[in-house]
Amino acid sequence: MSKRTEAYLQGVPTKPYDLLREGLIVLTLAVIAIVVLAAVFSSPDYPTVRGEDVAKLQPLAYLKTSANILAGNHSVQDYGPPYTSNTENAQSLYGIAPANWFGVTIPVDPSRDLVLQPLERVATLNPGVASALDTYQAASADQQQAWVSAYLDALDGATEESGVVTIPPGDYGPVATLMNGMLALGRAGLLEGALDSSDRLPYSLDYTKSLLFFLDDVDASVAEKLDMASDQWGVSHETGRYPGAWWLWPYTFLYQIPPMSSSGNADLEAVGIFTAAFLLLLLAPFIPILNRLPRALRIYRLIWRDWYRRRGCPPPR
Repeated sequence: MSKRTEAYLQGVPTKPYDLLREGLIVLTLAVIAIVVLAAVFSSPDYPTVRGEDVAKLQPLAYLKTSANILAGNHSVQDYGPPYTSNTENAQSLYGIAPANWFGVTIPVDPSRDLVLQPLERVATLNPGVASALDTYQAASADQQQAWVSAYLDALDGATEESGVVTIPPGDYGPVATLMNGMLALGRAGLLEGALDSSDRLPYSLDYTKSLLFFLDDVDASVAEKLDMASDQWGVSHETGRYPGAWWLWPYTFLYQIPPMSSSGNADLEAVGIFTAAFLLLLLAPFIPILNRLPRALRIYRLIWRDWYRRRGCPPPR
């Protein structure tokens, strides 16, 4: 400690504190706890839900997902920014919708980006898919919807045996061929590559589209199986019996109380409350009344009780 610091602190009560020693003690205890818990409970990691696995193990679920996206039934269809321009669905607080400030930064047209564009890659190698794709795109929107709707209805009565999907006869136009092309793409392990590839880079850093592909059905089913789909504690859930991000419980607790528990703007409201609480603590020394609370509560006398005792001061109250 410099002489200037010693002079500045003269008469101010201080306590010895070894930050390095305390840090090493905490680090050692944390490492021991992590190793022991990892050995006892292992890892909560769940295998990645890949298009290849879904196409091979659950072909009907894969086909329903693909057909629903082609029919325009994906949840991101009217999500709003950053995916679509539907600003009415953006969360707002007192008329303020931060998501609309930046607009559509990751444009996604589900039927086009998640089905038709991957099929264009399949079409370069499969003349049957190429012909079906031309027929589908040349048809009117009503005709396209009629084909896809008929195919979706038929999937409810479809059967699967040894990986072979059998669909009842019907007028599906080129849709059945297109869906078989999507199934082949998934089984080849090429779905994610077709969805996430970029013309500007030799590699992909954006996995938005492949994550959105199975969002509505397959991922939701896996989440329910792992007890991660509950609306009670959101992001603090982890696979199975593991506690997950338990340190986020003060944040997720807000979703259990009104108005957040039933509000469509719950995310923004929770963020607003935490931001206000953070600013309140940050600016407490400058806010009248709040900056007098430490002196009024006298908690400092409990912290420094040995100092007061040595000097014969009254005991803390």
